[in-house]
Amino acid sequence: EYIATSKDLQEVEQYIGEQLPSEYVYFSLNYNAGYFAFLNIYSLSPDSEWYLIDKNQENVNVIMPTGFVAFSDDETGGYYGFVKEGMNYSNEVYFFDSSEGRDAKSTEECFFDFVINKGFQPDHFGLTLP
Repeated sequence: EYIATSKDLQEVEQYIGEQLPSEYVYFSLNYNAGYFAFLNIYSLSPDSEWYLIDKNQENVNVIMPTGFVAFSDDETGGYYGFVKEGMNYSNEVYFFDSSEGRDAKSTEECFFDFVINKGFQPDHFGLTLP
């Protein structure tokens, strides 16, 4: 996969019209997107098959909530994403189930905690993290 560049970030933020959350931006500029442990994370690189813009547009039958941008999916019709707060997107992760309605619900986790808990699943494996 491709690590995003500052130019890629600028193009995505220009397209969505707002700044993405700082934790997601840091991750995207420093790590590969796509499958990441037990999780998939959309990329800011237009060369990636996991390109955030394409992934948010690929299912024309799903109407995402207003102000919601997905950065991951659960591969069963659910999407993890960010909700716009004012002029920017928050680091807080929300879940939108496309089969249940129009509202995204908070996971009560920031992006980094979400990646640890969903990606590495420490509870499932009985791991204690520092």
